[in-house]
Amino acid sequence: MLMLGLLLGPTYYVLCEYLSGEDGETFTLAERAARWTLPDGTILRFARGQAYRPVTLTLDPGMNLIAFLLTFEAAPESTDASKSTDNYEVTLLQSDQPIFERSLAVKLAPGSKATVETGKLALYYPGAYQFLLQEAGAPHVPVSQVRLQVRKHIKAPSLPLTASGLVLLVAGLALTLESYIPRRRSR
Repeated sequence: MLMLGLLLGPTYYVLCEYLSGEDGETFTLAERAARWTLPDGTILRFARGQAYRPVTLTLDPGMNLIAFLLTFEAAPESTDASKSTDNYEVTLLQSDQPIFERSLAVKLAPGSKATVETGKLALYYPGAYQFLLQEAGAPHVPVSQVRLQVRKHIKAPSLPLTASGLVLLVAGLALTLESYIPRRRSR
């Protein structure tokens, strides 16, 4: 019971959440500006910081679930700057409407890398989408480039199966530990 609970509970959850899916396209974001023009002529202005050049992604509901994996590469510095947390905002636009927005906190030290997943997204319509990455203020640690990787076909864990696994795991632990608990003697 203990092994079955371990397989159906935590192991199944970790496999679905962190190890399922396929790598899709990879893009490098390096150019930043306070305004960008989208392919349809829309001009985007960013008041709170700069944004990386928008990336056009061709996405399809057949790719569901998808996630965006961002790898931030900090520029090396000659000074002994410490590790710092910078905030970024991710937006996915369909036409000019945001359909996915996330705030990210990225902890970086000069010359290091940090990888952040933005969360999962289910698409309903195929087409061209615009991916925007914006700085939420001036970064403490300058970033030389950001790699964007699209992950596709990510499996969502089944809640009843995971819960059943956890129940089996707890019951198996209770039965295993029961023999080690001293019993009271009655007089």
